[in-house]
Amino acid sequence: MKIEETFYLKLLDVYGELITAHKKEIAEMYFGLDLSLSEIAEIKGVTRQSVADVIKSVKLELDDFEAKLKFVALKEELKVFAQTLSGEKGKKLIDILEK
Repeated sequence: MKIEETFYLKLLDVYGELITAHKKEIAEMYFGLDLSLSEIAEIKGVTRQSVADVIKSVKLELDDFEAKLKFVALKEELKVFAQTLSGEKGKKLIDILEK
């Protein structure tokens, strides 16, 4: 999986409920299942271009949510911090953040 896809999959995990079910489903196929635009278009019975348009729209929306709310960046910072904690405290915090 590419770095960009991993990043958008993280954003989708955090902000996925804020986009339409249709967009979320297509984004999960593209980012999570690593299906091509053509494969998704065939499954959904739409054109490849319409899938590309949805992916572009989803990326813009997710980027906008993260720019305003910064939850994913905060989560990553907390994971780094948790690694500096000793023993069970750090492990427990990492477990919480990965849920």
